[in-house]
Amino acid sequence: MGDPLLTTIEILYEDDALIFVNKPPHLIVQRAYDPDETTLLDLVAQHAQETVFLMQRLDRGTSGVIFFSKSHRINAKLTRQFEARRIRKRYLAIAEGFLGENQTIDAPLARIGAIKFAVRDDGRRAVTHVHPRIATRNGSLLDITLETGRTHQIRVHLASIDHALAGDWLYGSRNADRPMLHAAELEMTHPLTNETLRVAAPPPADFLEELKRREIVSHEGHNVLAVAHVND
Repeated sequence: MGDPLLTTIEILYEDDALIFVNKPPHLIVQRAYDPDETTLLDLVAQHAQETVFLMQRLDRGTSGVIFFSKSHRINAKLTRQFEARRIRKRYLAIAEGFLGENQTIDAPLARIGAIKFAVRDDGRRAVTHVHPRIATRNGSLLDITLETGRTHQIRVHLASIDHALAGDWLYGSRNADRPMLHAAELEMTHPLTNETLRVAAPPPADFLEELKRREIVSHEGHNVLAVAHVND
């Protein structure tokens, strides 16, 4: 559940056209059923003191980089970047078990329920590139890039190879506080300057604590921050 007392957000980058924030876990991006629940969209609009446009989504449990448009004039340009797969997203994930080799999961996804998806031949093509950084019997720290952006893509693809996200109650086990997925970095072409814009976010405390609890990393967790391309 979103924290009703949460009134501030961490701004990663902001200019006249865009605003990037570091989404905390457990906060929904856009209002769903509860009219009183705090949403990230509300908080960003409150910060900007103007209308902002939601250009992407992250699951409630996922943390990390997400951006909003501050001008309807650039939304079509941003949409074309998504369609042409020119917006690149990189994630950090804690997966179950020992996953020690790079692999590409190219498996179509289809909806099989109100909120659930699965690998099915009649689904839409989905491609996930998995790069293990630390692999142990207690779990593995993965660096993941997406070639496509389907709903629940990482969650379903990892579960399909028997390495579900830690804490993924829908596709694995409820053995952590949330599905341990963090949007670590997003790269795009700025719609006004045409320059490359790359924004990164450090993993939150609960992600680092889960790595320590499983003894995947040392107590300090510096190697995780290095993978995320951010400074300690």
